Amino acid sequence: MGKLLQIRVSAWTYAEEDVLRAWPGLAALAWPRPPQPGEKRGVLELVTALDNGLSFEDWPDAVADALRDGIGRAVHLKDTLEDALFRWEPREANTLSDALEEELAKLNGQAPKP
Repeated sequence: MGKLLQIRVSAWTYAEEDVLRAWPGLAALAWPRPPQPGEKRGVLELVTALDNGLSFEDWPDAVADALRDGIGRAVHLKDTLEDALFRWEPREANTLSDALEEELAKLNGQAPKP
């Protein structure tokens, strides 16, 4: 790593529209309003938005109760993935990204249809 140039291992969603196609129920819950200019709506942002929505949005009790544990697992996977990236462990982060996507797929099956 140089004096001015930082080298990082990172993860980002290449095509955010794929998130909407893969998990439409979760995306509708996470982002009930149109996107703001420059707002990112990728996989990691979806998990954060779901966690925030669970705490701060007025979701029906049945929806919140059905998704609470799965959102907790997704948040844990996201945090662990970000930690693996911080520690420069791309293989571990890749395994965690697969697990996170699988968890989101399960959750989407429990989410209300948009």
